[in-house]
Amino acid sequence: MRIAICVKKDIYGLLAARILAAALGFAQLRFFCSVKTRDAENAVPALRLMKLLEREVAIDALAAQQPEMPGVPHPDHWVPLPDLRADGGARTLLDFRPDIVISARFSLIFPQRVIDAVPRGIVNVHPGMLPGYRGLFAPFWQILHKEPELGCTVHLVDRGIDTGPILGVARVPFHPARSLMWHTAALYRGGVGIAAGAAASLARGTPPEAHRQPAAGDYYRFPSAEDFAALPVRISDPLDYAALLEEAFAPPLLAARDRAA
Repeated sequence: MRIAICVKKDIYGLLAARILAAALGFAQLRFFCSVKTRDAENAVPALRLMKLLEREVAIDALAAQQPEMPGVPHPDHWVPLPDLRADGGARTLLDFRPDIVISARFSLIFPQRVIDAVPRGIVNVHPGMLPGYRGLFAPFWQILHKEPELGCTVHLVDRGIDTGPILGVARVPFHPARSLMWHTAALYRGGVGIAAGAAASLARGTPPEAHRQPAAGDYYRFPSAEDFAALPVRISDPLDYAALLEEAFAPPLLAARDRAA
């Protein structure tokens, strides 16, 4: 059984990779990563700050100083996918011949030719409640809209964007004292756990129960500087960020002990 793990090369991608590596040890895993940076990420100061914390500090600086990471392949060993063109990233991914693909914090849209080539399906972890929060930056928009409970939806990938049948939802109560990064990590933590269970069921040949989404829904894009000014929580704070770094970088047994404490 071959499972391709598609993540983003950032702190949440590392967290997702660690959870999946621990849960899917029965399979042959290969880790792929998107490396795309959209223009908006450099145009809005708050988005530049998030890129700094999530990628440049966590991965480019800190991970670079840690040559090995027990329990998960080092991000430097993830296979970069700059695109999913037939003669580019799609070929690189499909050369692995994955039976299942898990997408979590992945920046690229899977074209139909890739969906058709994965026999047991592509499972996506979307950090928003579907169908109401399709698209980009779902944790941000859920907080901005003062949702009392945030959702992370795990679904099968179809030809639409965040429109496939739903396998499960992880729910996180909104905490006004915690940061956007804290909420985002909590959403991925819960959703990735559901995705791991779904992949295990697919590997056994017993597909998990799936529920079709309504066609109607809302699609969101990158927030503007004005949107960030209206956000009722901080982007990050030192304690939230330090805890997230520790969870992503700690050896598996230490991370599990700290979560149970």
